[in-house]
Amino acid sequence: MTSKEGYELLKAGASELGIDVNESQWDCFYEYMTLLKDWNTRMNLTSITEDAAIITKHFVDSLTIAPYIKESLEGGAPKTLCDIGTGAGFPGIPLKIMFPELKVLLVDSLNKRLLFLDEVIARLGLQKVETVHMRAEDFGRDPRFRNKTDFSTARAVAPMNVLLELCTPALKPGGIFLAMKGGRDEGDFAAAAKKLSVRLEKTDRMTITTAEGGLSEQTEAERIIYIFKKTSPTAPMYPRKAGMPSKSPL
Repeated sequence: MTSKEGYELLKAGASELGIDVNESQWDCFYEYMTLLKDWNTRMNLTSITEDAAIITKHFVDSLTIAPYIKESLEGGAPKTLCDIGTGAGFPGIPLKIMFPELKVLLVDSLNKRLLFLDEVIARLGLQKVETVHMRAEDFGRDPRFRNKTDFSTARAVAPMNVLLELCTPALKPGGIFLAMKGGRDEGDFAAAAKKLSVRLEKTDRMTITTAEGGLSEQTEAERIIYIFKKTSPTAPMYPRKAGMPSKSPL
């Protein structure tokens, strides 16, 4: 795939979400994709390796929450987003590329992933972005972050009641957790939300166009964004010690 074809593919996907990608931003995405493919030959960062699939399944998918971020940044004070279990940097790095004024914390328990992200940050010249080597439970209990961030997000397959315990303690009261999900039923998470002092404000369903090996192999994929608002500081007992949220969900 040529750089021009990649740019057009990203522009089209982002446009469906109401987001405009300029050429300078595309240059950053292209460099990011190049680094991702290079590092992926030495360590397992992603099973998605074709350009069209990376652009649609990683970049465009990450931007599904960009409209909520964009709305909050307009005319307001600087905001901080923590990306819990960021892995290869999704959605944190794409959001940072689109919104340079957003401070981003990339949280992951595996240091070698963060070494990759440190190179991405350096090569793209990104400012106000930090890698944090911690488990999500420890991050949520750390006084440097607890009850202090404006947004949290996770692009994860864990059940919602687990994600709520991992991703909301860092939020300040009034902060927003943007949970990125596919189309499956999340089950009952009302009890967990109540214990963690968060309220489900909205659920948005959308479809994005994804591609496999090339532009001719496009399909539609369903995405659901759950928007939670934190109503008061997290109770002292949450999050529980590492491993407990998954072993014994609220």
